[in-house]
This record gives sequence, C-alpha cells and structure tokens, in this order.
Amino acid sequence: MKCQGCGEQIPEGKIYCEKCGMAVQMVPDYNPVEDIAIGAEEEPEEPPLVRESGWHRWRFLLAGMLLSVFGFGSFQIAYHMMGPVEEAEAEPAEVPVRIGKPRFSVQPGTYSYAPMLGLFPSGNEQGKIHYTTDGTTPDERSSIYDSPFSIQEGTTVVRAVFIREDGIQSEEACGTYDVVFDYPDEPVFSIPAGTYEEGLSVTISAEEGCRIYYTTNGEEPGRNSKLYQGPVYIAPGLTVLQAVSMDKEGGMSAIVEAIYHVAEPPEASSEEENGLLTNGSVIP
Repeated sequence: MKCQGCGEQIPEGKIYCEKCGMAVQMVPDYNPVEDIAIGAEEEPEEPPLVRESGWHRWRFLLAGMLLSVFGFGSFQIAYHMMGPVEEAEAEPAEVPVRIGKPRFSVQPGTYSYAPMLGLFPSGNEQGKIHYTTDGTTPDERSSIYDSPFSIQEGTTVVRAVFIREDGIQSEEACGTYDVVFDYPDEPVFSIPAGTYEEGLSVTISAEEGCRIYYTTNGEEPGRNSKLYQGPVYIAPGLTVLQAVSMDKEGGMSAIVEAIYHVAEPPEASSEEENGLLTNGSVIP
C-alpha cells in the first residue's frame, strides 16, 4: 500500500507512513460513480432460459386464443346451418281446412226399382255439389246438382264433391248402385182380340198391388197414360187396346196389346127414319 501523502510504500502491517508519518486510511472514500459502475458491471444478464420460458407462455396463450376463435367460429357456422332445420321442425304444420263430403239420400246398394237419388251438403256452408255418374272424378267442370235424379237399370257409380264459394273442395263421396228390375207380369184382357158384331167392355187385370195404365189410340202406355179404374168400352170400329202394369217400386211389365174390330150398326132406310113402313103403316 502506498502512502497517500508522500507516495512512499508502506510495509504490510504498518498503520502509518514511516517517511511522512501520515496514518494509513483503512476505509476508502465513498464514490457514488464507482458504485454505479460496479453495479452495472456486476448486474447479471437475464438467463436465456428465462426469456425462452416467457416466449413459451405467450405462445401457449396465443394458441389458446386461436383455438377459442376457431371454436366460436365453428359453433356459429354449425348454428346457422342447423338453425333453419330446427325452425322448420318447430314450425307448426298448417291445419288443412276440412269440409264435409256430400250425403246421399239413398244408400248405395242393389235395388229392384229405379231410386230417385238426392245429394245434400253435410254443413251450412255456401257452395255447390258437382257430381258424375260415369265413374270419372268430379271437379268444378262436372255437372252441378240441382234436383234429385233417377238411377236407371244397370250399375251406376255416383261420385260427388262439395266445392265452397272460395274454391275449397271437400272429400269425395262415392256410391255404387245396382238396379235390377223385378218386372211384374203383363196385364190380362178379359176379352181377346178379334172381330165382334157390337160394342163390348173389356176388363183388365194385373198382379196384386200393381197399377194398370192403358191407351186406345195406338200410343205406348206409361205412367202418364190413363189409369185403369174399370172396364174399358170398345166402340164400333177399329180399336187398338194397349196396357201395362206397374208395381210399387216403379217396375213396369211388358206392354200387352189387343186389336178389336167391332161391326158398325146397319144404316136405317129413309122411310124408317120417318117412322113409316113400306105398306104405309106407321111404326108404333
């Protein structure tokens, strides 16, 4: 150690300079600049491992954020894709408007007469009944029902729908009718056809419960002809008597016919017409 006063080398263990007598300074003077320099020299650099660990934390955080964003985006896409399906399934189905189908006045089946069929709507709604009798599907172009109609002999398929004023159509009503007439026997005349000298009365008979219709003018008899109520008088001349019988169900028999020739009465002479005889006597 050197003496700060004279610069003489002070032996180790001495506490003063033997040359100038200055005491040795045991505690060095404080210099803040040296402390700063020393602190800067002694501050260790951050270990590479610490910096690397911090980067790993940021990398994990960034990866988590990316996964969150990706997951949220995937959820939104799936939601929008599934949303319309769920709404369509949740949407209540439209309840169809139900209109009662037409009703038949006569039930479908087999009949031995020609029934009169009427068609009626099942409710009080305003509209029209359209029908067919040839087996085709009825629609607004089919016949409009306005009055009962007769089902003739054979098989008839009646199909009908009710169409409301706003165009809504009912379900179809369908019925099959088999009409097989059970014809009554032909009427019977009490006097057969032939030639007769004078007028005569003919009685007509038929099965019990049947009505008899007849004509004397050569026209075919039917339900609109004269109704038999007693013997028919056949006057002199030529008479064509025709008759038919009809049962309660409307079944009609075949037509029976008889031609009668009745002689005309002889013409009286002019004298007889004047009440005189040829011998001059007077007819009493």
